[in-house]
Amino acid sequence: MREGTLMARDAVYICTVALFIFGNAQSVVAGIEEAEKLQAAGDHTAALEEYVSTGGEGDVEASFRAAQMFERGEGTPEPRLEKAAAWYQVAARAGHLTALTALAEMFADGRGVDKDRTQAWALLDIAAQKGHTDAAAKRDKLAEQMSENELAAGQRRAEKIAPKYMN
Repeated sequence: MREGTLMARDAVYICTVALFIFGNAQSVVAGIEEAEKLQAAGDHTAALEEYVSTGGEGDVEASFRAAQMFERGEGTPEPRLEKAAAWYQVAARAGHLTALTALAEMFADGRGVDKDRTQAWALLDIAAQKGHTDAAAKRDKLAEQMSENELAAGQRRAEKIAPKYMN
């Protein structure tokens, strides 16, 4: 799965499907505070439902937290890495630098997406340019594992996709 496959239409689709899976008309969006309370009480399924619902309405932090829960398998029977990647993408495109870095790591490792070190490097470079210190260190470490051609491709890709992440 390439970065291009995780586009806005996919995010909208995922949000819609998630709302059908996790919610019904009785599930009123209570926001992050309600989700935090549910999570603290150990009700991970309900917490994930709140994060998904709130994230689906455009809350960037809720999208990020939903991604984290899907990645860890909290509120689901097992980790849902493809959903995690999609929710990280939603948050990253809205300017969440930690989400951007997490998405890059998923590309670097091939978790929930096809392994793509070029994409991973590009995303880490964008996050680093925006001031995320951890992203710069991770980008530099990844670069040590890449060929000169891969690195050049990563630089070109970063230039091409940066506007999608530069809010």
